[in-house]
Amino acid sequence: MEQWTNDTVNRTVMALVQQLTKDWTKTKVHSEILEIFMKMRMETKTEEEYVSLLLANVAFATESSFALNKIFELILLSKQFPPAEAVQAWVTDAHQKIEQQLPTLRDMYQKHFSGEENMKRKLELSYCPVLLSNRIKTDFIFAFIHEQNQPMMKDFFHADPKAVLEALHHISGFFASMILEGIELI
Repeated sequence: MEQWTNDTVNRTVMALVQQLTKDWTKTKVHSEILEIFMKMRMETKTEEEYVSLLLANVAFATESSFALNKIFELILLSKQFPPAEAVQAWVTDAHQKIEQQLPTLRDMYQKHFSGEENMKRKLELSYCPVLLSNRIKTDFIFAFIHEQNQPMMKDFFHADPKAVLEALHHISGFFASMILEGIELI
């Protein structure tokens, strides 16, 4: 097979993400997101604690996004389909490493968001799309390696890995934003 063009990669990733999210309703996703925020509010006693927890969650989610990209890049570069258990172990390992680095990461993200006029609102609005985009990326990766899908997915090994990673990153973010459009946060 000849090299895939960036346009082919984008159209294929878009179609696959569309397929993965076709049963997601705005109502259900909005409800799940609001439930996450309510749970965080219930776990904290003050507004300051809530913002601190939100900051930690934004840092964790953002770093998880980078980790998912690295995992998918590893799969694309090796041009092999690892077992789902291996991918799950990589995700778990990445999450544990992020958790260990969280105090340092929190400080870094604190500096990034500290100049914001309404830091709490900015964090809430940043957290939602990253959280949902990560869910899309995770579903995509596990669908990609699934045994039934491998005959179709192996064609991605002929594409430029950077183009595939970039397409998944942008398209998952786009879909997350579209699904979250109109969400009313507390």
